Amino acid sequence: MEPIKITGQNLLSHINKMATELGIENPANVTVVRLGDTEDPNKKTLELVQGSWENSAPWFVIGKDDKVYVLSSLESILQLIKSLNDTRYENFNLKLEKAILENLPVDFNDVWVVAMNEIQKRLAESKNKNLLDIDIKKLVKDIKKNHPNLFMRLKDFQFPPMQGE
Repeated sequence: MEPIKITGQNLLSHINKMATELGIENPANVTVVRLGDTEDPNKKTLELVQGSWENSAPWFVIGKDDKVYVLSSLESILQLIKSLNDTRYENFNLKLEKAILENLPVDFNDVWVVAMNEIQKRLAESKNKNLLDIDIKKLVKDIKKNHPNLFMRLKDFQFPPMQGE
């Protein structure tokens, strides 16, 4: 992903806006530093632009050409990754639930168990172990084809004739 690039006077206000979106309560106190070159190509300088050196992460770093980077602790990054993975898993489960319900299951839990077993089987057989690569709609369609007794069929329902017929 490309770093955000905003030039000119609005850079600090943009950084403060981003800090607000990250949930930082007082964005005007967030630490902003500018990365500068030195004569030694292996060394850089940090100039405090806003906030203080003692503020906790995240820090915003203004680099070359006013590109803005975020410096954070490893613990925060790992927590973010965990949160993203949890969200992806929850999203996958919601999509599976929706696909099952759209196909009118007789017993949702029975179809869910069959779907989970099929997912585990497909992941075990696949070189790519990514859960997100599974086509959920096709999976439920295959389950419905192989286990039709798990789903209702509309043609089995008797509907009363409509008035006027």
